[in-house]
Amino acid sequence: MLNYNQSRTDTVCHERVQHLAAIALDVVETLLTDTETPINVRLNAAFKVFELCNADISRDMGQAIIQGIEKNARDIEKNADELSYLETILKDNKEPAIDAIDDFNKI
Repeated sequence: MLNYNQSRTDTVCHERVQHLAAIALDVVETLLTDTETPINVRLNAAFKVFELCNADISRDMGQAIIQGIEKNARDIEKNADELSYLETILKDNKEPAIDAIDDFNKI
């Protein structure tokens, strides 16, 4: 009976560890794919994943990762600048259109 209880406890613990590992992997995946996550956090997370998997990280692979993350950051900044510019244009052009609608509604 003792062996059965121990075996059952081991099984339950193993299942819980697997569940927690799945959650942890989801969190890491979210960090790595979220463009709002700072570059240094994404890079550190990527290297930790390689480290945990005992993957050999060559200098070229590390550089490729860094370059990819830096490119993503530049793209995000460029998109933010373009959105800001568009927002400014829309704000500048919005008022005359609203005035015209107000004038039309007065008729």
